[in-house]
Amino acid sequence: MKKRNTKFFPDELQNKLRAQFYYLNDDINGNRRIFFENAGGALRLKSTLEKYGEISMIPDSPVRDYDIAQKINQDITDGKEDIRLLLNAEGGEIAISLTASKIIFEMITVAAMDLPKGNIVTTAIEHPSSYDACEFSSQQYGHELRVAEADHSTGSVFLEELLSHIDDDTRIVSLILTSNITGAMHDLEKYTKAIHEKNSEAIIIVDAVQGAPHELIDLSRCHVDGINLAPYKMFGLRGVGFAWLSDRLARLPHHRLLATDETNWDLGSATPAHYASFSKIVDYICEIGFYFNESDDRRMLIEEGMTRITLQEQAILNRLLNGSESIKGTKHLNNVTIHFEEANGINQDLILAMSFSNISNNRAVEIYKKNNIQVFAREASSHYSKRILEAVGLKSLVRVSPVHVHNAEDIDEFLRVTKMIDEM
Repeated sequence: MKKRNTKFFPDELQNKLRAQFYYLNDDINGNRRIFFENAGGALRLKSTLEKYGEISMIPDSPVRDYDIAQKINQDITDGKEDIRLLLNAEGGEIAISLTASKIIFEMITVAAMDLPKGNIVTTAIEHPSSYDACEFSSQQYGHELRVAEADHSTGSVFLEELLSHIDDDTRIVSLILTSNITGAMHDLEKYTKAIHEKNSEAIIIVDAVQGAPHELIDLSRCHVDGINLAPYKMFGLRGVGFAWLSDRLARLPHHRLLATDETNWDLGSATPAHYASFSKIVDYICEIGFYFNESDDRRMLIEEGMTRITLQEQAILNRLLNGSESIKGTKHLNNVTIHFEEANGINQDLILAMSFSNISNNRAVEIYKKNNIQVFAREASSHYSKRILEAVGLKSLVRVSPVHVHNAEDIDEFLRVTKMIDEM
């Protein structure tokens, strides 16, 4: 098994990046807080909100032919191109919706509605937006629902298990790139190629909401028909979700103005500010890439930037687990159990799934909060969590989810509080 990176960003870069986020060190009330709940929300880049406000003030319609209108129409064009560059996707269609959940639900139901009756394959650890879309579509349009089970040790779905449910009658395969509960990462290239080899006609739809901010995606090497992104998970705005659709998925009958092109998924006027704001996210990734590789190729900078983000987050995860000379890591505490990571190794997202044997997980979250650290307890009582927790044999866990701009001091403060809880 490959070893996890242990080297943090240079201080110069780390400090520069940290200065670009709102509420990194304090909450909205001015109280000191370390926000380790980025799998539920996410820290916001200042540039994304500034750009959104700047473009939102413009009253003009982007579908006119004069200078100001054409300027904001260019923001849409550039934003769509940046989404394609981030995913390394050729052609296809960019779709927008109020949420990433809504757009993936739409993609799955559109495919299920049009395709002949067969089966839909999903996994036990899918986000409710994709899992429920598969279940709803199966019931509504007469497909059989097949669910690939999760492995308890990794919190992932093994490829062999997924493939065992796919046959010549499979119409749709729904696959989560990274679980926002277990942190398990699926190899998109490997999985989609294997699915395609078994059934080349199956529509493959991927939930990339959790994975996209933390790992490089290259659709040129994958067989994907639909994939969604949530800007708010990528340091951008809530209230918008994006998707890329292959030509064959985009052409299936769907809600659209009938005078528009058959592959158009924009229903009504696009919001230039959403696209311009997303371009600032890509700018930020490119800034990280440029620090290490002074290229003028935007995709190359994205590749370098996302690779460096992943390495930084592996270093953070290593410190969370193993600590340092001055403080014990979570793996060395008596009353703490770390789930999934040991089996996953470097295929573990920056999500620490842990539980306590001496205290309830909910109580642990309360103590973290009193000590100015925001984490979250995933409980089986929540409809967002119940099915997924049961799929991996758990009733609850504490989810710790930092991001790449957190530093060693943040991690050590978390470890200090964790040690205190461990000794209660």
